[in-house]
Amino acid sequence: MEALRKRILREIFIAPSVVLPVVGGASAWLLSWAGGGNDWLNLAGLVGVLGGVGWFATRFIFQLDGISEKAMQDLAEEALQKEEKHLNELQKRLANDRDPRTEQYLILLRENRTELERIARTPGIELRSLEIVKQARQLFWAASDQLDQSMKMYELAQKLTGAEKQGVLAQRERCLEEARESSEHLRDAIATFRQFADKTLERDMDTLQLELAESIRAAKRSEERMRELQNRPDYERYFNPES
Repeated sequence: MEALRKRILREIFIAPSVVLPVVGGASAWLLSWAGGGNDWLNLAGLVGVLGGVGWFATRFIFQLDGISEKAMQDLAEEALQKEEKHLNELQKRLANDRDPRTEQYLILLRENRTELERIARTPGIELRSLEIVKQARQLFWAASDQLDQSMKMYELAQKLTGAEKQGVLAQRERCLEEARESSEHLRDAIATFRQFADKTLERDMDTLQLELAESIRAAKRSEERMRELQNRPDYERYFNPES
């Protein structure tokens, strides 16, 4: 909300159509003052400043809704671009583990995320589906975090030998299995959500919310496993040998 407020204020106060007349008017006044006073420059300064202030007031009173909507759209687009960059980087990293499963799971997740956002824009269900969409997004990011954690476990395993290496790889397999389950849960949830899109099935939507909440809890278990790995005394030594 703070970012949105700042964006709206910036659009209103710092718009070129507001700033340029005010700056131009102030510049005319300065020139008039430097030249010992000039009626035409004083008038130009007054017109510029009043014009800028007047246009600011007009935008604030009559265009605030439009400015707010545009600011929200711009922030959403920026967030989406940032998320896509993160996912592209993750997909590139996953290619290094030479395990086709990780890339397949991420591709499945991204396809379902795209479908989720498409369904969420269906007219008439936006308000009823807010919590479901929120939970589905949480499950998506929890599942992508599982894939990220599996990559970290793979990297750690390459620095180990013997039983330690096999132990970390076994944990990675459990993490990948949970990532697969999370991906499939998200796929099934979105398929069910798609069926609800044109219907008012509040009871069934409540059931879906409970299922999504359970899937999120299951996905979070991978985070606990990764934290246990990171608490190992040798974790920092393997990942930061110079520390």
